Amino acid sequence: MNPAPLSVLLDLPYSAPTREELLAACGSLTPLLENGLRPHHDGWRLGSHPTDMIDSDTRLLGDHWHQWLGSHCPALLLHGTASTVLPTAQAREMASRRPGTTLVELNADHWPHLRRPKESAVAIRRFLDSVLGGRCRKT
Repeated sequence: MNPAPLSVLLDLPYSAPTREELLAACGSLTPLLENGLRPHHDGWRLGSHPTDMIDSDTRLLGDHWHQWLGSHCPALLLHGTASTVLPTAQAREMASRRPGTTLVELNADHWPHLRRPKESAVAIRRFLDSVLGGRCRKT
């Protein structure tokens, strides 16, 4: 199977002598990986080996409509319209096929909560407020 779009992970080192060196090697992926870095006896490591991350992602490929449609709980689908993982048409179909789904589209890649944290927080707060009947207050 084609590991794209996560094949960029194959360019990452699994470990480095220091946390700073490993973060530098992560480049633009730093916000996605930095909280998973782990100290090791010979330096620092990613939380998972890049090939394991791709293997995990590959196992997600397939038809998962049964699981998605198997719940009637309210759902928030926060979608980055520039995602190369979830096309906008599919996100819209997901929202239309599952009652109680709120779709929020943000101008971001596959990680809108990292790329648009303020807008994501507003969307999450609004969703929770609608589900909790106005009991979700900004603190």
